[in-house]
Amino acid sequence: MKFRNIYLAVALLATSVAFTACSDDDEWNQTGGGKVEMTSPARAFILNEGTMNHNNSNLIYFDWSTGQVNGSDLFRAQNDRVLGDTGNDILTVDNNKLVVAVNVSNYIALLDGYGVEKSRVSFEPYKNLGQVRSIDEEDGIIYAVSYGGYVSRLRISGNQLVYMDSLRVGDRPEDVVEEDGKLYITLQGQDYTDNRLAIVSNDFKTISYATIMQNPVKVYEEDDKIFITGYGAMYDNPWGVYDPAKGTYTELGQASVIGVGDDVVYTAYCKTNYTTHITTTTLGAYNVKTGQTDANFFKNQPAELASTNVYSISVNPYNHKIYLATSASDYVSDGRVYVFDGNGNYETSFSSYGANPNRIVFLH
Repeated sequence: MKFRNIYLAVALLATSVAFTACSDDDEWNQTGGGKVEMTSPARAFILNEGTMNHNNSNLIYFDWSTGQVNGSDLFRAQNDRVLGDTGNDILTVDNNKLVVAVNVSNYIALLDGYGVEKSRVSFEPYKNLGQVRSIDEEDGIIYAVSYGGYVSRLRISGNQLVYMDSLRVGDRPEDVVEEDGKLYITLQGQDYTDNRLAIVSNDFKTISYATIMQNPVKVYEEDDKIFITGYGAMYDNPWGVYDPAKGTYTELGQASVIGVGDDVVYTAYCKTNYTTHITTTTLGAYNVKTGQTDANFFKNQPAELASTNVYSISVNPYNHKIYLATSASDYVSDGRVYVFDGNGNYETSFSSYGANPNRIVFLH
């Protein structure tokens, strides 16, 4: 049932806060801006989650054309305040904007292309929506799932982020992706036993469900197919594909995290022996077109990567490089990012300058 409280809509709109910056959308594409000068349009941003309840999420900037990293917190430098507690998702819009979802602090922020905050919508006063979790975007509409059981729509209007409406989809939605006018949302359930993918039609009213693995987590789109990772009933980290054209789900293997790009799904399966505290990491690549898996795609990887927890995989759509971001074993110290070219050849690594690097996004 659609969430129809008019007072909520009005109140959320009123809490959208605009911050002084460029007034013309064209200016969002300029290099530089704010207090941190950026001399290259080849900009990449690492969202580090930090440690929950420590209020230490941050945003790190690097030039993906040269590999030069600015190790200071870009968000704090540009906005004179911290990002907040547990930055959970980030995406780019129109090659000149960033949108960030911060879970425990419970807000979504619109930034320009160099990290200056323009606007935010807080979900905190509205407990029925729950804490915001993950986001996706299509045609200037931000889709956000929150733990109260809702997917919400927010519109980018100039440099403002404006709340539109919400729809209840099921218990504990974890992630959302848009594909061909529909939303695909993983549902964990209150007791983590749900095994459904919620599918919201383009009218933002009609919901259907597909059976997938139990306790699903992340969802991605690549080549008109929906790829899903989850914990599974046995916490063995299954991953699989849902084909919207056929309405079928097929399990493909085991992966703790995946990343998609160039018609390939890149996988990392990290298994920790909690008696010895030794982690074993297996990497691979799945060709979406052929359905073939290449267990040897990642070549010449550093020895430590085989025993390190891969936290996220991001693909640069402009130069096709693959970034494997890893967490420190204590999940408190800074992580590390390993860079491979589009053919899987290892190139370099660098610090993420923050704990638990969640995702890397790219502008050009």
